[in-house]
Amino acid sequence: MALVDGGVDLAHPDLVGQVTLAQFNGGVNIPTRHGTSMASLIAGSGKGVGGQGAFGVAPKARVLAFSVPESGSKDLDSDKTTEAIRAAADSPAKIISLSLGSGRNPIRSEAIAYALKKGKLVIAASGNVEEAYPRPAYPAADPGVLGVGGYDQSGRLSPGSVTGNWVSLAGPGVDIVSACTGPTGYCKGTGTSDATALTAGVAALLWAQRPEYTANQIIKVLIDSANKPEGPLPNDSLGYGNVSPRKALGWTGDPGPPDVNPLVGKRGNLPSPSAASPVDQTTPSQSAAAPGGAQSAPESSAAAAGSAAEKSDGGGSNTLVVVAIVGGGVIAIAVSVGLLLRSRRNRGGPGGPPPSMPNSAPPYGASYPPGPPPPGSYR
Repeated sequence: MALVDGGVDLAHPDLVGQVTLAQFNGGVNIPTRHGTSMASLIAGSGKGVGGQGAFGVAPKARVLAFSVPESGSKDLDSDKTTEAIRAAADSPAKIISLSLGSGRNPIRSEAIAYALKKGKLVIAASGNVEEAYPRPAYPAADPGVLGVGGYDQSGRLSPGSVTGNWVSLAGPGVDIVSACTGPTGYCKGTGTSDATALTAGVAALLWAQRPEYTANQIIKVLIDSANKPEGPLPNDSLGYGNVSPRKALGWTGDPGPPDVNPLVGKRGNLPSPSAASPVDQTTPSQSAAAPGGAQSAPESSAAAAGSAAEKSDGGGSNTLVVVAIVGGGVIAIAVSVGLLLRSRRNRGGPGGPPPSMPNSAPPYGASYPPGPPPPGSYR
């Protein structure tokens, strides 16, 4: 799994041995809240706090982190983000997780096309309502990319999740706890960044179970097995539905032809070059701290404050299935995320619950949501 994001705290107890720093940008890695959080949501081991830390969806996965520097405005450096995507395409990783977005950048779109041509599964955040840049959001809107929106604990579209024809799937994105930088080492986030990282983790689990599949077939199984909302599909809110780890791993339907991307020609936007955003700032989709350039959805920080939060779209269902790959097999554990979040909120470390801290600046340059939604869980 290639993670193109801000720097990752490789020494965090939940991430030790889980993340490898890619040979990129001279090996510079300045840990950020956002990058650390995204890595945690994908492959966190939960070893922190005496084994009660934050677990990722795929704790047996290994993350190859392409640490992108900030541009000075808590956005990821645009040129470095594009370089990182191309470098990730040349890496052994099968999946490229992008909890970030911006207006259309033709050079970056070429890098995305290059990655897809090399057989990579590219997953990107669809953006958040409060993010201040032109729509549609790229690279989620690039043809062939799995654009991820967010849903809340009721399975409905997260209030902050952007709608558009570049949304192909939705992932949990409201009140998601993860490892991060900061005093307590744990943060709570809301946004498409979180939803994207969690969906990427599910894709990693599915691919580990079905290694013979191509990226195109992984996409088809994810969208076919999603929990479907009412009405015609795909729609511009949840795409083909809410990602379901349990259903994806148990799916026995047709994965489709290996060389046909089921999203091309059906989801995504292709504006003319003249319609490209005049300002290309790659912003993390709200969640954890996001480096400059690529937008990552802003996240609501309740447990710990760190660097600027990347944007990740929110959205959820009832029970998020956490799956670990053990001895070549797959063990699915249904976990009530609502319970996990309340437990984390009340735990926070040996000194008791984490203190209430101010939110860090959202990468998309917008304010955080007014408050968390009612308690609930994801499925």
